[in-house]
Amino acid sequence: MSQARLAKLNYTTYHQREAYVTVLHSSEAYVCGAIALAQSIIQKNSSRDLVLLHDKSISGKSLRSLRVAGWKNKWISRIRSPFAKKDSYNEWNYSKLRVWQLIEYDKIIFIDSDLLVLKNIDEFFFYPELSAAGNDKVLFNSRVMVIEPSLCKFEDLMLKSFKVSSYNGGDQGFLNEVFTWWHRLPERINHLKVFSKQDDKEHQVGDGLYAIH
Repeated sequence: MSQARLAKLNYTTYHQREAYVTVLHSSEAYVCGAIALAQSIIQKNSSRDLVLLHDKSISGKSLRSLRVAGWKNKWISRIRSPFAKKDSYNEWNYSKLRVWQLIEYDKIIFIDSDLLVLKNIDEFFFYPELSAAGNDKVLFNSRVMVIEPSLCKFEDLMLKSFKVSSYNGGDQGFLNEVFTWWHRLPERINHLKVFSKQDDKEHQVGDGLYAIH
């Protein structure tokens, strides 16, 4: 039996604690997106937990709607991006790093709240940390990531956040500096769809895509 086959057999024998996680902070702009995301995951018959990390900007009414949609809501204190400009769009993007504190889970697929899942993606929990789709030949996109929660890793990221600059001032640039070795997920799991023309063909979604944003 091959090592890959044996590893997969061991993985399926031991039932890991796994979850999809998204983060909402600073405004309610993506509440509806998070609701749609939860439903898209559930409708594809996923068996994993759905966990939503949020700060105090999300109202009680919105939290109730998110809970009904399928999320387990968990409050967080947001984290400022040390190198971001004040009041910039990415000032609090380092809040995403809180996902490493979810040590009640062995593995997490972080997924931004503006994505929609088109096919079941539970199989990607088999990938190790850090796995993500490529943004180009050498960089990864942090909208979808497979991570393994660890308080030691979280503390390490916090220490490095004040020393390691980000090429875009946000979490993606920082994480690319820290995780220089990473595992590539297929582009089909994080596909950018741009509707640029009033044309039916432009609005078609290709077969084989796992998730779009």
